Amino acid sequence: MTEVWNAYDLNRNQLPHLLVRGEKIPEGQFHLCVNVLVRHQDGDILFMRRSANKSLYPGYYEFGAGGSVLAGEDSLTAALRELEEETGLVPDSIRLLEQVCSVKDQCHFDYYEVVVSGDKSQVRYQEGETDAHVWLPLEEVPDFVENHPCFKNQKKILGSLIN
Repeated sequence: MTEVWNAYDLNRNQLPHLLVRGEKIPEGQFHLCVNVLVRHQDGDILFMRRSANKSLYPGYYEFGAGGSVLAGEDSLTAALRELEEETGLVPDSIRLLEQVCSVKDQCHFDYYEVVVSGDKSQVRYQEGETDAHVWLPLEEVPDFVENHPCFKNQKKILGSLIN
Protein backbone atom coordinates (compact mmCIF):
# COMPACT_ATOMS: atom_id res chain seq x y z
CA MET A 1 0.00 0.00 0.00
CA THR A 2 1.36 3.41 -0.97
CA GLU A 3 2.05 5.77 1.91
CA VAL A 4 0.67 9.28 1.35
CA TRP A 5 1.56 12.39 3.37
CA ASN A 6 0.27 15.93 3.68
CA ALA A 7 2.58 18.56 2.20
CA TYR A 8 3.74 21.51 4.31
CA ASP A 9 5.66 24.71 3.70
CA LEU A 10 8.67 25.85 5.73
CA ASN A 11 6.38 27.41 8.36
CA ARG A 12 4.36 24.19 8.84
CA ASN A 13 1.35 25.47 6.91
CA GLN A 14 -0.44 22.58 5.22
CA LEU A 15 -0.48 22.79 1.43
CA PRO A 16 -3.46 21.72 -0.71
CA HIS A 17 -1.82 18.63 -2.23
CA LEU A 18 -0.30 15.34 -1.09
CA LEU A 19 3.14 13.75 -1.22
CA VAL A 20 3.84 10.08 -1.92
CA ARG A 21 6.59 8.12 -0.15
CA GLY A 22 9.38 7.32 -2.57
CA GLU A 23 8.62 10.24 -4.89
CA LYS A 24 10.80 13.34 -4.87
CA ILE A 25 9.47 16.06 -2.59
CA PRO A 26 9.32 19.36 -4.49
CA GLU A 27 11.78 22.02 -3.36
CA GLY A 28 10.44 24.20 -0.56
CA GLN A 29 7.99 21.55 0.58
CA PHE A 30 8.15 19.30 3.63
CA HIS A 31 6.49 16.30 5.19
CA LEU A 32 5.89 15.70 8.89
CA CYS A 33 7.53 12.99 11.01
CA VAL A 34 7.26 11.99 14.65
CA ASN A 35 9.81 10.51 17.03
CA VAL A 36 8.62 9.07 20.32
CA LEU A 37 11.02 8.79 23.23
CA VAL A 38 9.79 6.02 25.52
CA ARG A 39 10.50 6.27 29.22
CA HIS A 40 9.44 3.54 31.64
CA GLN A 41 7.93 4.66 34.94
CA ASP A 42 11.19 3.54 36.61
CA GLY A 43 13.10 6.10 34.50
CA ASP A 44 14.71 3.75 31.94
CA ILE A 45 14.77 4.82 28.27
CA LEU A 46 13.85 2.39 25.47
CA PHE A 47 16.12 2.05 22.44
CA MET A 48 14.97 0.02 19.43
CA ARG A 49 17.43 -1.32 16.85
CA ARG A 50 16.47 -0.83 13.22
CA SER A 51 16.31 -4.04 11.23
CA ALA A 52 19.37 -5.07 9.21
CA ASN A 53 17.03 -5.19 6.21
CA LYS A 54 16.18 -1.46 6.34
CA SER A 55 17.40 0.44 3.29
CA LEU A 56 18.30 3.48 5.40
CA TYR A 57 20.38 3.26 8.57
CA PRO A 58 20.21 -0.51 9.17
CA GLY A 59 21.35 -1.48 12.65
CA TYR A 60 20.98 2.04 14.04
CA TYR A 61 19.45 2.49 17.46
CA GLU A 62 16.70 5.01 17.94
CA PHE A 63 14.71 5.90 20.99
CA GLY A 64 11.28 4.35 21.06
CA ALA A 65 9.36 4.68 17.84
CA GLY A 66 8.81 7.02 14.95
CA GLY A 67 7.81 7.54 11.38
CA SER A 68 5.91 9.68 8.94
CA VAL A 69 2.58 11.30 9.69
CA LEU A 70 0.04 9.96 7.20
CA ALA A 71 -2.27 12.19 5.17
CA GLY A 72 -5.22 13.26 7.30
CA GLU A 73 -3.45 12.41 10.56
CA ASP A 74 -2.26 14.88 13.14
CA SER A 75 1.12 14.57 14.82
CA LEU A 76 -0.19 13.24 18.15
CA THR A 77 -2.29 10.54 16.46
CA ALA A 78 0.73 9.49 14.39
CA ALA A 79 2.95 9.33 17.49
CA LEU A 80 0.49 7.02 19.24
CA ARG A 81 0.07 4.87 16.10
CA GLU A 82 3.82 4.52 15.55
CA LEU A 83 4.36 3.65 19.22
CA GLU A 84 1.77 0.87 19.06
CA GLU A 85 2.93 -0.45 15.66
CA GLU A 86 6.63 -0.49 16.48
CA THR A 87 6.66 -1.44 20.17
CA GLY A 88 3.19 -2.68 21.14
CA LEU A 89 3.30 -0.31 24.11
CA VAL A 90 0.44 1.88 25.30
CA PRO A 91 1.47 5.09 27.10
CA ASP A 92 0.27 6.29 30.48
CA SER A 93 1.10 9.85 29.40
CA ILE A 94 2.46 11.73 26.39
CA ARG A 95 3.92 15.20 25.94
CA LEU A 96 5.41 17.17 23.07
CA LEU A 97 9.12 17.82 23.69
CA GLU A 98 10.22 19.80 20.66
CA GLN A 99 9.43 20.68 17.05
CA VAL A 100 12.34 20.94 14.62
CA CYS A 101 12.58 21.59 10.89
CA SER A 102 15.29 19.93 8.81
CA VAL A 103 15.55 21.77 5.50
CA LYS A 104 18.11 19.19 4.31
CA ASP A 105 15.68 16.32 4.96
CA GLN A 106 12.62 18.34 3.85
CA CYS A 107 10.95 17.27 7.06
CA HIS A 108 9.33 18.79 10.13
CA PHE A 109 10.05 16.60 13.16
CA ASP A 110 7.83 16.48 16.24
CA TYR A 111 9.49 14.85 19.26
CA TYR A 112 7.28 13.35 21.95
CA GLU A 113 8.00 11.69 25.26
CA VAL A 114 5.74 8.96 26.60
CA VAL A 115 5.78 7.25 29.96
CA VAL A 116 4.82 3.58 30.09
CA SER A 117 4.36 1.15 32.96
CA GLY A 118 4.19 -2.59 33.14
CA ASP A 119 6.45 -5.41 32.06
CA LYS A 120 9.44 -4.17 30.03
CA SER A 121 9.78 -7.56 28.33
CA GLN A 122 6.47 -6.99 26.52
CA VAL A 123 8.12 -4.81 23.84
CA ARG A 124 7.39 -6.31 20.43
CA TYR A 125 9.11 -5.78 17.11
CA GLN A 126 7.53 -4.66 13.87
CA GLU A 127 8.61 -7.07 11.13
CA GLY A 128 11.08 -5.45 8.76
CA GLU A 129 11.41 -2.38 10.99
CA THR A 130 13.06 -3.42 14.27
CA ASP A 131 14.85 -6.52 15.54
CA ALA A 132 16.15 -5.76 19.05
CA HIS A 133 15.72 -3.42 21.97
CA VAL A 134 17.36 -2.35 25.20
CA TRP A 135 16.09 -0.44 28.24
CA LEU A 136 18.76 1.83 29.74
CA PRO A 137 18.94 3.89 32.92
CA LEU A 138 19.31 7.58 32.06
CA GLU A 139 22.89 7.69 33.38
CA GLU A 140 23.95 4.97 30.88
CA VAL A 141 22.42 6.71 27.85
CA PRO A 142 25.38 9.04 27.03
CA ASP A 143 27.84 6.11 26.87
CA PHE A 144 25.39 4.01 24.84
CA VAL A 145 24.75 6.66 22.17
CA GLU A 146 28.49 7.36 21.96
CA ASN A 147 29.33 3.69 21.32
CA HIS A 148 26.40 2.58 19.14
CA PRO A 149 25.10 3.94 15.84
CA CYS A 150 22.39 6.48 16.74
CA PHE A 151 20.82 9.46 14.99
CA LYS A 152 22.45 12.86 15.64
CA ASN A 153 19.10 14.62 16.05
CA GLN A 154 18.03 12.11 18.70
CA LYS A 155 21.37 12.50 20.51
CA LYS A 156 20.58 16.22 20.79
CA ILE A 157 17.13 15.56 22.27
CA LEU A 158 18.59 13.04 24.72
CA GLY A 159 21.30 15.52 25.69
CA SER A 160 18.70 18.12 26.62
CA LEU A 161 16.91 15.57 28.83
CA ILE A 162 20.09 14.52 30.61
CA ASN A 163 21.61 17.97 31.18
